[in-house]
Amino acid sequence: MDQKFSMFPLEKIATAWRGLLDGHFDESLFPFEVFDGVFIEDVSSLISQDEFGYCKEELGTSLIKHLENIKYALIHRYPSFEIDSATGEMKFEPELAGESRDLIQQIVACLRLIRPFVQYPQFLGGSIGENGRLYHIHFDHPIPFLSSLSSQVLMAIRTQDAQQLKSIFPLFRTAMEGNYWKFRMAVDMFQSGYFQQTHWKLRFFMWTAALEALVTSHSSSQHRGSVVAKARIKELLGPNTLIYHPGDLSTYENDPKLTVDDVIDEIYCLRNHIAHGDKVPDYYFLTKGRDGLNGPINKIETLSEAVGSIARQSLLAILNKNLLIHFQDAATSEVYFDSLGLTKSKLDAQIKASGAKYFVCPT
Repeated sequence: MDQKFSMFPLEKIATAWRGLLDGHFDESLFPFEVFDGVFIEDVSSLISQDEFGYCKEELGTSLIKHLENIKYALIHRYPSFEIDSATGEMKFEPELAGESRDLIQQIVACLRLIRPFVQYPQFLGGSIGENGRLYHIHFDHPIPFLSSLSSQVLMAIRTQDAQQLKSIFPLFRTAMEGNYWKFRMAVDMFQSGYFQQTHWKLRFFMWTAALEALVTSHSSSQHRGSVVAKARIKELLGPNTLIYHPGDLSTYENDPKLTVDDVIDEIYCLRNHIAHGDKVPDYYFLTKGRDGLNGPINKIETLSEAVGSIARQSLLAILNKNLLIHFQDAATSEVYFDSLGLTKSKLDAQIKASGAKYFVCPT
């Protein structure tokens, strides 16, 4: 029986020389199965050196080199036809190819929550020949320009990331195929922001939109607004949760030990400036957020790193804490957060009783 494949390259697999604080990928585990029939493995020996020669003139050598240098990948092999075990009906290649592509794309989306790696080649598919060789490969156009956040430049996939993916993906798949609309919308917003590499405001806004899809709703003033969103994020993650986890920054960077509590107020200040059409204050451009590999990184990029981290960690927390049932829609979300006392009136009363002051945004 003819076999086909769907594949997504993993451009960076962690090795000791990358200077990461912890972890690498134990290649003795290859092929590493992350889900039924989907493996992380070294595919370099399965692709002919001239496989992509036909499109080199059209795309240019700078883009083709990323395809020619594919080594590690998530790969799913499937038959060209099969009998559906549930219905007894025959399923042919177009349907099976679509299912395989969707499966790979879901796994990649889940992996980005765990480890937001820099990536040029995208989805590939094709046929499997003798000795498992991959040929007649078609592919999505490589991303020609990718300016990632500083904290993600050296990120690579580690054994612990693959193990976490294997553990959490079945529930992620359930969420993305079920009626968990707040969770699904947040994932969509996070993924969309991931690809907004040329305009920081759009990426920042998409990632705050991911958070608001999770923790606010429009049906009542009790369940929206910055005060509500910030309190719910801190409840979901814990105010002392770190923005940069071990291995997120290289050994050559000072870890500022920023927490959710340290950054959430300024994140919402910056979000509101963008959302309401203000000039973004110079403070965010001129003030150092942290030290990077090539010198100081300003507040804009530091807060962008932070909001991306918080969005990812929030989605993972919902899965890890078995809270998915509370993020189906506005009604389930409102009942859940109301039970925690996290509504506008209750939060305002707490602030007033404690004598605390509302955060004043930098100008």
